[in-house]
Amino acid sequence: MSAWKRSAKGWILALSLVGFVRFPSLSIPTSPLQEGSPAAWEISLRELGVSEPVVLSAPSGEQWVTIPVPQGLRPVELTGRLRSTPGLNGGRLEIGDGARTLTWVPLGLAERTLTVSLQGASVARGRMTLVWRLIPPPRLDICAAGSSERVELEDLRVRLEGSPEPPRTIAGFWLSDLRALEVNLPADPGPEEATAALRLVALGARLAGRHPLTVSIRLGEGSFAGAADPWRRRIEIRRGEARLRLRFDAEGLFPALEIQAPPERVVELAEGVIRYGEVMAFPEVIPQRIAPAEEGISGPVTLAELGWPQIQMRGSGPMEARLFLSQADLGGPVRGVRLRLVGRATPVPEGGTASLLVFLNGGLVAAEPLPGGAFDRRIAFPDGLWRRDNTVSVRVDYTPPGGECRVGAHPITVFIDGRSSLEFQRGQNLPPGFERFPQSLMPAFGVGLRPLNASTLQAAADLVVLLQQATRRPLRPEVRPWEEAVRASGGQVLIAEEAEGLAGLELPLDPRPFRLVDVDGREGLRVDPGRAFLVLEAFEDRGREVLVLTRWGREVDLVRWVEGMDRELGWFGLQGDVWLWPMGGEPVAWRVRGSGWRVEPLPPVGGGVWERLWPWALGVVLVGVLGFLIWAYPRVVRRRPAGLEGSGRPADSHSHKPGSG
Repeated sequence: MSAWKRSAKGWILALSLVGFVRFPSLSIPTSPLQEGSPAAWEISLRELGVSEPVVLSAPSGEQWVTIPVPQGLRPVELTGRLRSTPGLNGGRLEIGDGARTLTWVPLGLAERTLTVSLQGASVARGRMTLVWRLIPPPRLDICAAGSSERVELEDLRVRLEGSPEPPRTIAGFWLSDLRALEVNLPADPGPEEATAALRLVALGARLAGRHPLTVSIRLGEGSFAGAADPWRRRIEIRRGEARLRLRFDAEGLFPALEIQAPPERVVELAEGVIRYGEVMAFPEVIPQRIAPAEEGISGPVTLAELGWPQIQMRGSGPMEARLFLSQADLGGPVRGVRLRLVGRATPVPEGGTASLLVFLNGGLVAAEPLPGGAFDRRIAFPDGLWRRDNTVSVRVDYTPPGGECRVGAHPITVFIDGRSSLEFQRGQNLPPGFERFPQSLMPAFGVGLRPLNASTLQAAADLVVLLQQATRRPLRPEVRPWEEAVRASGGQVLIAEEAEGLAGLELPLDPRPFRLVDVDGREGLRVDPGRAFLVLEAFEDRGREVLVLTRWGREVDLVRWVEGMDRELGWFGLQGDVWLWPMGGEPVAWRVRGSGWRVEPLPPVGGGVWERLWPWALGVVLVGVLGFLIWAYPRVVRRRPAGLEGSGRPADSHSHKPGSG
């Protein structure tokens, strides 16, 4: 007994130590709020979606970055690493806040640490703008150097100090940069409550900008405790009399937003909260249109509406402005796109030459002389170059008189007006697959969850985040009962814990064990029976665009699918029509339809139904055996075999005493 007690104490001590060692790995705010006690916060620009290294190419490279600054904090310092090519030795890098120059850094041959004071930098509407501007040395031949001479900035971080101030009104609840959003719903949410949650998540994704957003969906849990993180927001959806309020759990902590309403009114109240957030974070620019579009052309959508109220290029040599836009930014799938380019340029000096060139995704689509003065051009984009996500480059090649390409010699200025616009026709120009999303979900789309629980709703929220971050336009998901969503027209997102609920859909890949073979019968991918996997598919079904997320095997949780996505590229990294993540392997994406690959199903071990029912069958057998033993044991004991007597020791006819013959 004492040995057993010692063993038990040892196990208890070991488990206690395991719990002690694991506890510090929990997520704990690094700077807890304390009233009146300043805290330091550091923001990595990479986390804000800024691609590093930041490259400034000669002759006049420039980069603008917006930094979120929560209420109560102030920018203190910018740090990073700087390196430049030898031809820029003697030049400088100017750093400003959009209104004035904060400092300038001389450029040399060696890599150096960058440390810039941000004291006094302008902060407006919770944002600070940082501008890096390259000023090359006067002796640099701009025309010869092209873009080979450049400055690179890496590991950029902004330090903030102060005591974050919690919002006091619903209008101030949303912030200009969101990193985490928690939503608590009733234990048995209905489609309306799930719709409200997903639309709030879509707004959160817009507020997050280009960096990842962590979303946590909870059902039926108690009230949230106050948050100490100024980049986190918490929302509670409750049933009851309609009302909105901020609930403060303690002084100095960030409140939770309570949305209380009967199910039939919860979406209405959530939309009101969303409008508050959009007005505060995304003030609309309504430019004056220059002229109506021609017959048969939809739109136009101006550059100002897309975030470019005016573009200015000034200098000598090559000058370029890049515009990044997606089909979803134009409100849906489009084709036959034309760019109406409106602007003006200062006169080109006598003896100089200037050309205007327009590129779409690296392909030249227009080139013509730029004599100076006002211009208004219509440039057609070939459908073959038009993709889901596009880069439009407007380039000016200017050679000063006599080829004198020194910095500041005979510069010209080119303005691209925000009234420039994109004209287009509605329609698909891309093959079925991930490339058709999110534009095929405009202006609204249905969501079917089977079943509607914490797992499927969390998976839907993560999917909405990725889709929303691929467009400036707000997404409007609407959760519907499963049978209605499967049959409904228009764009649909269907998420099921079990693949059986997807019967009848024209899926590219039947989500069961399979092997993938090419036209010669060679195997390219194999998922054996018994191996769990997660799968996301995009396809056309009876004239509508559908996204399906499901799993095979209960060993894998559906909510884990987002862990397999590229953290930096997100939805932009998806190509083809099937994305699959086999457990124990790496995620893969490919095109099944129209690619020459053939999918051959593999029968699951024991059959799919038996795989789910065998634990129950085993339980029934064990209960039956136990019942039989309970019934049979008394009967066996009552029938004592012959030879049992006296003390009950069995008589052994072959036993004998020691020494007996």
